Amino acid sequence: MDEQKARELAKEAASQCIGLRLRFLSRVVSKIYDQALKPLDIKGNQATMLLMLFINGDSTPGKLGTALQMEKSTVSRNLERMRKKGWIGVSDRGHGSSQVITVTPKGKELLAAVHSEWAKAQHKASGLLGDEGVRALSTLYDTIRGGVQE
Repeated sequence: MDEQKARELAKEAASQCIGLRLRFLSRVVSKIYDQALKPLDIKGNQATMLLMLFINGDSTPGKLGTALQMEKSTVSRNLERMRKKGWIGVSDRGHGSSQVITVTPKGKELLAAVHSEWAKAQHKASGLLGDEGVRALSTLYDTIRGGVQE
């Protein structure tokens, strides 16, 4: 294939690619939340994991990863960082390799600070997306979430 044809194919794919657009939007919006949470030394995905533990109670790494559609290695890496910072505890169930993750008192204290910074990031992200964009994103989330198996 010559250079011109390859360039045309690439432009066509890039101009129509849903994945490209989603990854771009994800990076832009994630950056807003990560910057807001930076003073607390927590990343957006770690804050999300912490919130899910508050909402659903104690969990296993596998259940947490499934609920958030996160790769096993990403879950493990972040849980280890969160454990080292004292935000979560990880214990054995006593029968096999299954672990239980719990939020520690330090993690509970972090929630109030995270919520305050999250609210600022939420305002900024909402302003960037606009009302129509936020509604569209919510609709897409609800549609996709309903079809994803946990």
